[in-house]
Amino acid sequence: MATLLVQSPEITRLLDDETGKPLDAVDVVGDDRHLVMVLYKALHISRKTGQGRLLCALCGVPVYLCSAPDRQHFYFKHFQEDGSCPAVTRSRLTEDQINALRYHGQRESKRHIRIKNLVADSLRNDPQFSETVIEGTWKGREGKEYRRPDVRSTFKHEFKVAFEVQLSTTFGRVMAEREVFYKSEGGLLVWVFGQFDLDHARLMMEVIFDNNNRNAFVINEATEEASKEAGALVLECHWAQPSRHKDKIIWMRQRKLVRFNELTIDQERQRAFYVDTEALEAQLQEEIDGPPLWKRFEDFWLTYEAFEGRLRPDVDAIDRQWEDLHQRFDRKGVQLPSRHDFKFVGMVRSIFLAKLGRAVGWKYQQFWPAAHHVPDAEKPNLWLFVEALRHYGRLAGIEQQDTKGRWAEKMAKWGEGVASGSSDYQEEHCFDSALRLAFPELAGLIPEPQHYTEDDPPPF
Repeated sequence: MATLLVQSPEITRLLDDETGKPLDAVDVVGDDRHLVMVLYKALHISRKTGQGRLLCALCGVPVYLCSAPDRQHFYFKHFQEDGSCPAVTRSRLTEDQINALRYHGQRESKRHIRIKNLVADSLRNDPQFSETVIEGTWKGREGKEYRRPDVRSTFKHEFKVAFEVQLSTTFGRVMAEREVFYKSEGGLLVWVFGQFDLDHARLMMEVIFDNNNRNAFVINEATEEASKEAGALVLECHWAQPSRHKDKIIWMRQRKLVRFNELTIDQERQRAFYVDTEALEAQLQEEIDGPPLWKRFEDFWLTYEAFEGRLRPDVDAIDRQWEDLHQRFDRKGVQLPSRHDFKFVGMVRSIFLAKLGRAVGWKYQQFWPAAHHVPDAEKPNLWLFVEALRHYGRLAGIEQQDTKGRWAEKMAKWGEGVASGSSDYQEEHCFDSALRLAFPELAGLIPEPQHYTEDDPPPF
């Protein structure tokens, strides 16, 4: 397959730190440069948070992505190396030594100072911003950490914004640490450039752009003048606009002067963007691919069960539709059970009951008796049914309506049955992989399949 991985990399096999699933470096890198930029940042974030890490399969040390000299291909490196792994990926120079060489004898550039002042002056034209400071100290709430962003300001008296001017190469670790800090402080990190040109962009410029929903911001003399005229912070926004060409998505570069208050703020992911390119891309991809797999499954099942008067197709049409679903699940590496498997049918009906608040397939006209049917007749499904009720916001309603204590009694009996190891209450997990695809919103509640290797065999 086509890949952006370098030829003959030192690290070829990886492990997902959370699941233990073995991964091939070729598959992880793939051939989509945008996704590589997203992964590049995510792995540096993972070093700080401990979540979402990839490990070298040979030694178990966390890894990150590096760009090859041609800037077109990538490879994995250990975050730390002590010589015990046969995969040698690091030079003898430390990051601090590289930084020392890079900045030795250099003062802060006049260009950097000029753009910082332009950012601050632009902010002072906007009454929605206050307490604007150049290189002011931002102390962490716990007093252990601090940062000195190029410019700091408070937006609408609600949250602080750190503006960092990106002109030179910055280590991915440094970028990740800044983002994690500002997020933990309830603030927002916004990267700005003096000019933006993806054709001649350094790697960090591309990483920032791709991880900010393919939006980037420039502040210069022209935007500062526009800020004065508008009485608001004006930025030059560059973004990639997706459009459909036959069965492909193509990207066209766009730019426009925009006000900061026109941006969508995503504090959780530390993003600020003018155009939601992810949403536009998803819409176009759905036009090309058709509905997502979960929607195809739901539409089939509700029609198959003649839910709310839907006209059920003839048997041949049902067989064709189910076979199509079967193949789509297969392409995801998941076996779709038979639609005649009564255990699978019971599990799916239980979940749809929790999701829709109405019985699907069972002859109950009201939600309350249908919900009681599950602990009575679908005991192996209770573990997921109760979690689904909680996820879809229906569990509290059941408990409030339980004036006679029937539901509480059944829940107590369930707990006793599980504790005693009763076979009646043994959880059904044969369909977990299929259910994770059919109900992706519940995937976090459904155990992932275990992956074993020769070094980590199953416990039996």
